[in-house]
Amino acid sequence: MKLSASWRATLAASCVHLVMGANLPYLPVWMEKVAGMSGAEIAGAATIAMIIRVVAGPLTAGIAQDRGLRSTLAVSMAISFAGYALLFPASPRAADFLLCILIYSALNVAGPLFEAILVYGTRGGSPDYGQGRAIVSLAFVIANLSGGAILGAYGPNWVLVYLVATAALATIAPLFTQHGARQAIPKRTVTSTFREGFALLRIEGVFVFILAAALIQATHGAYYSFASNIWIAQGIAGGHIGALWATGVGAEILLLLFSARLLGGMTPQTLLGIGGIGSLLRWTMAGFVLPVEAVYAQQILHALTFAVTHIATMRFLQAALPDDKLPLSYAVNGALVFGPLLAATSIVAGLAYDAFAPGGIEAQSRLYWIMLPVAAAGLLLTHMAKPLPARASGTPSV
Repeated sequence: MKLSASWRATLAASCVHLVMGANLPYLPVWMEKVAGMSGAEIAGAATIAMIIRVVAGPLTAGIAQDRGLRSTLAVSMAISFAGYALLFPASPRAADFLLCILIYSALNVAGPLFEAILVYGTRGGSPDYGQGRAIVSLAFVIANLSGGAILGAYGPNWVLVYLVATAALATIAPLFTQHGARQAIPKRTVTSTFREGFALLRIEGVFVFILAAALIQATHGAYYSFASNIWIAQGIAGGHIGALWATGVGAEILLLLFSARLLGGMTPQTLLGIGGIGSLLRWTMAGFVLPVEAVYAQQILHALTFAVTHIATMRFLQAALPDDKLPLSYAVNGALVFGPLLAATSIVAGLAYDAFAPGGIEAQSRLYWIMLPVAAAGLLLTHMAKPLPARASGTPSV
């Protein structure tokens, strides 16, 4: 039976998430346990890739407009595939470090591309975008669980085998999506993106709110870089680690599915405050060596620290900006504000991971507490943010 365009787009995006859902938790484990990298090197690879994204994102969007979404996504995943494959030989640590930067950079630019393919490919079809996005998120959870099971049973080198295999699949899958997707991304030069982006940030009230949200989201820097490494050192098995990551993503998905019903009457400022308070609670708990049952409970707070903060940001931008400025505002939020702040917290977490190492895992776990002043700063700015303009009075679409 021939697959519809909607299913081809959904499956292509899902294949990309089969890679991302294992790369995020487990590549840092390989970097430490197999390549022998320090905390600063682990965080530094992701940080440099985030900085590269500021320029690479707009450039990739322009290439996708000229060459098509599916080929551009396929090339970015092929780069990640090559990076994983080249990690296998006993190469110098410096070479492994550069390859990890390449992998992170390729996956960073792949994110907006698979999202655009999904938006374009599911128009008027079944599954629709919402259903397709849920399937894609499920693929991420499957990758969390699969990678954790492989890590626990066979070790980090076999996680790399999994990443090579899924990256190969994610390189091929976009080629079967429909033609004509190139209109899904507006063509912009790097210069025009920066110029128009900074102009949006000068609109009254926008920069303060975006900065507050970015600070709260940036508190995930320690979590994204070192959660799996810390859980392993705490004696938590690989299968539990996969389930812990999946618990956080699952809580996020559930909240997003029911966000209109649960959060419909709340203002973006209220939602952002909830995200900030959740961040203070979550990272305070994470700084202690807790029983695995308590860690599961802590992971549920991902629904507040990530999902509620994300919803607050989207609602604010939808209310504060004209509709034709929204796509650019999302790019600005990711590349010019959120990305650099997350890069900063990631590298600070990496330095702390190394500095606290002599004190054992009890001391290393406290690197999460470094995120608390960042969350507090976000909360303070939330209270300084001005109320939404009049057009915010309608029903939120996120």
